[in-house]
Amino acid sequence: MNEIITLFRGALTLDAKKFGDLKAAPDVFRKGFLFVVVVGLIVGIVLGLVATVQGLTTSPAAEIAQARQQMESSFGQFMPPEAAAQFLDSFNMGMRIAERIAREKALLPRPVEVVFKQIGFIVAYPFGWLGSLLLYGAFVHIFAKLLGGRGTIAQMFGVTSLAVAPHLLDALGFIPCLGGLLGLIAFVWGAVIYVKGTATAQELSAGRATLAVFMPIVVAFVLAVLLLLGFGVLIALASGGR
Repeated sequence: MNEIITLFRGALTLDAKKFGDLKAAPDVFRKGFLFVVVVGLIVGIVLGLVATVQGLTTSPAAEIAQARQQMESSFGQFMPPEAAAQFLDSFNMGMRIAERIAREKALLPRPVEVVFKQIGFIVAYPFGWLGSLLLYGAFVHIFAKLLGGRGTIAQMFGVTSLAVAPHLLDALGFIPCLGGLLGLIAFVWGAVIYVKGTATAQELSAGRATLAVFMPIVVAFVLAVLLLLGFGVLIALASGGR
């Protein structure tokens, strides 16, 4: 646990020595994996406990009623009255079906269902982070190699795993107003750490590391635009042929 705390402190302070030591470690992948799991479990436990308390103190009917009230308020502000009324009629019909399902299809008593649901959430939480880091890291690794990177995929994942450190703030996401701000801080701080980790793992300059980190997003955006344009052209050709 002391090693996790040391890595956590080094990540938040962008300690170049800690990043370099982690890259040089023979078990860099294992350390990165363990770091993500520990931080993710801490966040998952806090959020899971909060959700458990909320679930035990509110009924499904109350949750559905709250969702209905929020939806009515939102659409009443941003849609014309007639369009809002039509949408809310359909929405209320769906809510009535949801209420019926909640009453008739419950297999376990409410407290047991809530507890088991949150246990599953806590266990799964860090693995969501792991999946994202591995998938995105693979693309960043490819672009880093194209830019002259010299790290292995294990070093890439192990060092960039430190980017989850600021996301410990996600544990406070349930706090109204403050949670969103803390989430933004964690995202920006985590992105900076990810760039630093990429630069260290791949032995790249900060500029090239930044380019490697954001190139997957740029490429995905360009492909999405081209795909939409392609669909637009096909629709236009189909319409013109009639």
